[in-house]
Amino acid sequence: MDEFQPCLPSVSALSGRSRWVGREAELVVLHGLLGLLGRGVGGCALVEGPPGIGKSSLVSEAVRSAGAEVLVLRGSADEFCVSLPFQLITEALRPVREVAPVPAAGSLWGAGARDPLAAGVQEALARVERACAVQPVVLVASDLQWADEASLTVLGSLVRLTAQLPLLLVAELTTGSKREEVHQLRRAINSAGAEAITLGPLEPEQTVLLAETFLGRRLSSGLRQLTSETGGNPLYVRELTAAMVREQRIDVRGGCAHLVSGGAKRLPGSLGAAIADRVGHMAKDTLEVLRAASMLGTSFEPGELAAVVGWPVERIVEALHEATATGVLSDTVSAAEFHAPLLRQALYESMPTAIRALRHRQTAQALSEGGWPAERVAAHLAAAESTPDEWTLSWLAASGTALLYRVPELARELLQRATASLARDDERREPLKAVLAMAAFLRGKLEECEAIATRVLEHTEDRERVGEMTWILAYSLMHQARHSEALEVVTAVRGRWGLPRVWEARLCALHGMLLNVAPYSGESEGPAMPVLRNAMELGRSMGDAQTIAYSANAMHGCMLRRHMYDAAQRFLEEGLTAAGGDPHLTDIRLLLLCNSLNYWRKRDRIDKVQEAIRQARKLATEAGTARLGSVLVSTAEIGYTLGTWDDVLADLEAVGEMPDRYASISGYGVAALIWAQRGELAAAREYLDKIGDPEQMDPSAWEVSDHQWGARLVIADATGNRDEALATIRRILTDEFQGTVEKAHSLLTRSVRIALRLSERDLAADLVATAHRSAHEDHRAEVREVALQCQGLFASDPGTLREALGYFRGASWVVDAAACAEDLSIVLAVAGDTEAAKAAMREAAEGYLALGAAGELDRADARWREVGLRRGAQGSRKRPSSGWESLTPTEQRVAALVAEGLSNPDIGERLYSSRRTVQTHLTHILAKLGLRSRNEVAQAIPERPQSQAVS
Repeated sequence: MDEFQPCLPSVSALSGRSRWVGREAELVVLHGLLGLLGRGVGGCALVEGPPGIGKSSLVSEAVRSAGAEVLVLRGSADEFCVSLPFQLITEALRPVREVAPVPAAGSLWGAGARDPLAAGVQEALARVERACAVQPVVLVASDLQWADEASLTVLGSLVRLTAQLPLLLVAELTTGSKREEVHQLRRAINSAGAEAITLGPLEPEQTVLLAETFLGRRLSSGLRQLTSETGGNPLYVRELTAAMVREQRIDVRGGCAHLVSGGAKRLPGSLGAAIADRVGHMAKDTLEVLRAASMLGTSFEPGELAAVVGWPVERIVEALHEATATGVLSDTVSAAEFHAPLLRQALYESMPTAIRALRHRQTAQALSEGGWPAERVAAHLAAAESTPDEWTLSWLAASGTALLYRVPELARELLQRATASLARDDERREPLKAVLAMAAFLRGKLEECEAIATRVLEHTEDRERVGEMTWILAYSLMHQARHSEALEVVTAVRGRWGLPRVWEARLCALHGMLLNVAPYSGESEGPAMPVLRNAMELGRSMGDAQTIAYSANAMHGCMLRRHMYDAAQRFLEEGLTAAGGDPHLTDIRLLLLCNSLNYWRKRDRIDKVQEAIRQARKLATEAGTARLGSVLVSTAEIGYTLGTWDDVLADLEAVGEMPDRYASISGYGVAALIWAQRGELAAAREYLDKIGDPEQMDPSAWEVSDHQWGARLVIADATGNRDEALATIRRILTDEFQGTVEKAHSLLTRSVRIALRLSERDLAADLVATAHRSAHEDHRAEVREVALQCQGLFASDPGTLREALGYFRGASWVVDAAACAEDLSIVLAVAGDTEAAKAAMREAAEGYLALGAAGELDRADARWREVGLRRGAQGSRKRPSSGWESLTPTEQRVAALVAEGLSNPDIGERLYSSRRTVQTHLTHILAKLGLRSRNEVAQAIPERPQSQAVS
């Protein structure tokens, strides 16, 4: 026998050796995606396989070749992270920049103003988009099976963004996950055309080659047989090889590695045993620190570990040195992480269940005392799975409200566990129940919130809590359109409990808000006004911003009903001033901004409208509130009038699912009217079907139904359905309709036009009379000019029509200006003023062409032919379906800004738009131009003629 040669690599050297055997084809696939990324083309890859098969190692090897011009972001998850929102994505985005801090919850009242999860999703997406505007990005999501739901939501959105960003999303998933949300993301990735890489066991020869690569020697037949028992699992091969070196079970003879028999313990016979063997050889201090680290997840910060163990950071770092040297841990920029999740799992499971639960409880307290985030503390308390002790109950009492901002689901779990453990007469139970009610409210579980808040109100004697719970309960009922019940709750409490003044004021405001949505019979100002005046006085006297803001918004509604528009705006301004920049008042501030932009539209102040839109969109996006959809719908209504129809449709597409019934009626109505006027009647009917039968509509929803009735009129007129058209017009004429639909006057001109065409002159006269009556009651300029247009059309009076047209031009009301110019051209042609008629016809046609209103142009052409006018070859009726000419003006501007290197969020700020709307525009641009990346968009722009330059 040759003399033993101690020339094998150390275990430390083994951990770093190349081990790329049997994965060459998979590396080629990933390198191909990286090559496309270098040209600005994004994509997805899904790497799947069993534990230890080498998913993370494969991806790491691939991205190592990405080069300095590519930013590599990596986040991982473990079973401890499932309950912590954004854990994976926060880790991945750490190199980019920190998320803006979430404001602390001062009370339950403020907790409902912001949706932290939705805000976090928007912030994460914006950060990725901005990073992609600087350089290509690879985002690796490891151990997807343990990812938290918020991170999965972000990843799902990023999957869609890979079609337009230089973003390569690589998801690593261990097979066997049963979580539906994980499978949903998996399906989304596959639907996006992802490269699917499934890693299986290595072939026997590949397994031997891998072991030889680790050892740097050929294997003897005995070692070949031993490595074949690993089942082709690369991690097992690595651990088994390391164990043989560690135990000095290998000698080298004739340049070949042989297994030494006897003299040492038996080699591990499974992957689990191999990992246990690795861990068992650690020094005592190292093992203790690693077990504590396994409580913190796959990655951890040394400072966090020091807080848990109670050692100085220097001692922690020293203890971790051995683990890093032997490959158990890997260093990252700001944290340490286990080389493989199975290593952490082995350490974690080596502790008995009862000991793990105890250590989680101790870890929670240590982190709390060390000043670590409350959600980390809460996660350990949840993992302890034990009856809350005194410290836990005290911590929840102090931190429960703050948890609602960050981890509402986890807060609910802990609060339910705590309240169930307390006796009914325990004084700590009630405040925890109150927080639990708000947790339900934040999660949208309104019935659960109602039940909990009702029970608290039945037993509490705390007057402050009575105020809070009454507000939450009544607000929950109001959100369910149960206004009468909400009124009963508020009136039962007000004046009977001796509430603190601040809560008396706030509930007075809520009382007025509820009265403001209830119908009343003919009183000059309605029952809400005196209540709201009282609330305003109380709020002003105390300087309570919440009372002032909510009362001011409701007073604005009352003023609108009385057509007192200047007074309405003064209340809006007072409410906005009171709300200021307080994050707790985000929701009401958004309502005030939406109402304000509608006011400025009615006052024809386009500059003020744009500023209000910018503020509302920015605030809604940053806050993550569901009101972003409502903001987009509000701006869509204005965009319809101003003629920015393509932008309106993009906005409505970006909204997706409408946030509430009112938004769906309004938003879908706008879309239906645009498509109807463009002659796309099938698309218009689809949107009307989404709204449903207007006869079954809640009367309170009629207020925002003007656009859907307009669409129904256009469709009936375009299809020659005389009966349907006349029935709709007669409905519009009813007192109920005129008194309920806010912008009923906007339907009168088209109704007059149709009635005259159908020779229903008496009906047309009634419409004109209704228009004049509306103008007499409502002193806004727009209502007066609609009445003038109706009168001029009915009486064939060009002077009156010219006056109305002058107003519509000056106010930038593109749609109304085109229609009024059309009516003027007909009247002038009948009067024999052919040249003036042709000029008006050209103005109308240009307006319709700019809108893409092919249906309106067809209808107008038929009218013009009847009076002897011909447009000739003036413009094309429809925009081409592809090429630069197919882009809308906004899409051309977006393309130009993409060429400047701006990200979607930055383009949104430049165009007073939302990030999601810009994303929609860019999707359309890529499809119309047949391009695959933002880089190609930038390259395509200089190729178009100079005359097409974007201003």
